[in-house]
Amino acid sequence: MELGCSTLLYGGFPIEVALDHIARTGYRAIELAAIPGMGDHLSQEVYQSPTLLKELGRKIADSGLALESIGASTNLLNPDARQRFIRLMEAGSILGAPAITTGSGGVSDDEESFKTVVNLLNELSRVVRETGVKISIKPHVNCAVYSTRTALRLMEHVDANYIGLNVDASHLWRTPEQENPEETIPSLLPYLCTARIRDTKGREKPIGPVEEQIPGGGAMNLPAIIAAFKKKSDLKYLTLEIVGTKDYPLEKVDEVVQRCYQALAPLVE
Repeated sequence: MELGCSTLLYGGFPIEVALDHIARTGYRAIELAAIPGMGDHLSQEVYQSPTLLKELGRKIADSGLALESIGASTNLLNPDARQRFIRLMEAGSILGAPAITTGSGGVSDDEESFKTVVNLLNELSRVVRETGVKISIKPHVNCAVYSTRTALRLMEHVDANYIGLNVDASHLWRTPEQENPEETIPSLLPYLCTARIRDTKGREKPIGPVEEQIPGGGAMNLPAIIAAFKKKSDLKYLTLEIVGTKDYPLEKVDEVVQRCYQALAPLVE
């Protein structure tokens, strides 16, 4: 298993800067952020232009970084957002992205909302078959799928060939059940498609400041959590994903990215 880094951390900078600085720090893969307002390195301008899309593919290849996934993080229940998501999957097919990540959308502990999410994902399986880009759903606070229990229930109702899980321990940590991710992650490993890592301090739903997301700044047992991820022998990358750096100057983003690498690399080896 090797470390990846979401380009979301460099959301305020062009993709060329993100690729260069992530690669120079030592990360081996990226989640390509495609989240308007936070970090959009696969914008509509790019994915609607075959020329720009091929150019982006060349830049990623030249950086020496693997494309672990596209980070879409959208509301699939919104028809417009869903159409954009499909376009991102089509772009991912051209770029060679094996997966695209998002939350489930919907409302926590609402049966009708959960059923709507299941039906929608089963409909989107058709697009997975067409593009080869697997949908990786993150159990996310405030969504229909938000915990280990709801993630396992989701996987009972979808085809695991097309739909998988994007497990971020910091979201499991903040469930009402106050999960200890190192204990619950193993049950999710059969369905794990992509994995995310950061720290967090409190159990409250809003994530804390950047400093608390940096490994060691929070309260999670990251060595045990990473050991749990390692039990999935075919998991290639564990990807850093931190929110809140978009308006940082470049030097400050670099400091965050480097501190995270220094803390996580010994645990991943």
